[in-house]
Amino acid sequence: MKLQVLLFSILISSFNSNCKIGGRNNLPVEQHAGQSPDTVADNAGSSNDTGKAVRFGVMIAKTEGRALPPERQAQIAQALGVKYIRARIDMQDWNGSNNLYDAYSTAGLKVLLNINYGVPRNAMGEHAAIPFPTDMTAYSKTVNSILDKYKPEVVVVENEEDNPFYHSGSADDYINELKTAIQIAHSKGLKVTNGGITVRQMCLIIYDDYMQHGQKEKAMDFVNKALPPALLKRLNNLDNPQVARQLEFGRKIIAAYKTLDLDYINFHWYEPVKARTKVASSNSEFNPEIFALVVDYLKTTTGKPVLTNEFGVLNSSPQLVKGVLQAARDAKLSYAIFYSADGGGEGKAVALQNATGDLRENGIAFRDFIKQQQSH
Repeated sequence: MKLQVLLFSILISSFNSNCKIGGRNNLPVEQHAGQSPDTVADNAGSSNDTGKAVRFGVMIAKTEGRALPPERQAQIAQALGVKYIRARIDMQDWNGSNNLYDAYSTAGLKVLLNINYGVPRNAMGEHAAIPFPTDMTAYSKTVNSILDKYKPEVVVVENEEDNPFYHSGSADDYINELKTAIQIAHSKGLKVTNGGITVRQMCLIIYDDYMQHGQKEKAMDFVNKALPPALLKRLNNLDNPQVARQLEFGRKIIAAYKTLDLDYINFHWYEPVKARTKVASSNSEFNPEIFALVVDYLKTTTGKPVLTNEFGVLNSSPQLVKGVLQAARDAKLSYAIFYSADGGGEGKAVALQNATGDLRENGIAFRDFIKQQQSH
């Protein structure tokens, strides 16, 4: 138990650390009552999306410290050759319309829309986690108003529901919010997904699944392959207050996602793992099998198709961009929205465009990959 707590604390300590593992078919598979694991696997991803090519898109944010106008963002998406783009509406700022959505729609782009309860920042502009909404009457009124005005490709409920830097509420509160949003979206003929399970939480969920199935050796092997060397040295952290919350949160949301009427399961992903430690950030190598493993895990565990409305790279290598795009295609995701923004500094996200909106070398690699996919 002591070792398990130690390992949980390491998983939580990496805010966006990425997982790696060799082999994709060695995870325990949970099934619904009356179903065999083979049945669950056969049903995973069964939807109208089956057999379709991945619908790639982008999310454009600050580049070199500068915010690009919505119209320029739409132009960048078009230059990259994609038809899908991510936008957000913060409910507490809703006044009947949204300039960003309007600009994207005018440009002919299809929107995956995050509907967020609020902005996780204080008056000084610093990160400050906010609770999930609990007044579902007021929540429903605003969500109905937004979805009467706009008809997004997919409704995304919150951003990174498990991220303690964004949300201070419980898993039960989020699940209740999600249930309400699903009912509203479906009543309007719209598809809906969760906010996006972080890389950190995905690692914890998979590790915990191994442990719950008595597969300690595999759990240990996974941890050793999932975490960068620098974080493995921090196993002496015995008292992390986030560990219990994250473990409980992960178990509850995965259990709920099996039965909720979600159209997709959403997760977030960044590569390469070593870049998170600010060591060898120019290293563009990553193991695509782990990406496939995570997608397979989510499909087989929940029985639902999988998308990512945020995946990206942590260095400027064009080859790394091609690699993650290929991994998304091989995994047959329903949607794959690339995060194109500069996080600032070592081990942070890298945009496909510069501050004027012109494509960088990695952006050209992205464009060429999309063009090649469309030609097949």
